[in-house]
Amino acid sequence: MKVGPQSYRGIEFVCVDELPSSQQILLNASSDYPERIKILINSKTKANCILYRDYEQWFYAVYKRSVAPSESLTRQQLENLPVKLAFDKA
Repeated sequence: MKVGPQSYRGIEFVCVDELPSSQQILLNASSDYPERIKILINSKTKANCILYRDYEQWFYAVYKRSVAPSESLTRQQLENLPVKLAFDKA
């Protein structure tokens, strides 16, 4: 399931730590795609965030093509998916 964006001062983003676990596993398989950002909100830093437009692109190019057709995959199966899926581009 694709999540909606959070917004702060016109910046739309998602925090990886708040995504469904299957998405977190695929995203954490690669630490640099999509690029992670930090956002300072009311003197508190939200780390491990992704711009929403980059998340949407990743969601359709990687997640939907690799995991979503088989939502019944176990956590172990997801963890064993090839890392190259995180770099697969449409």
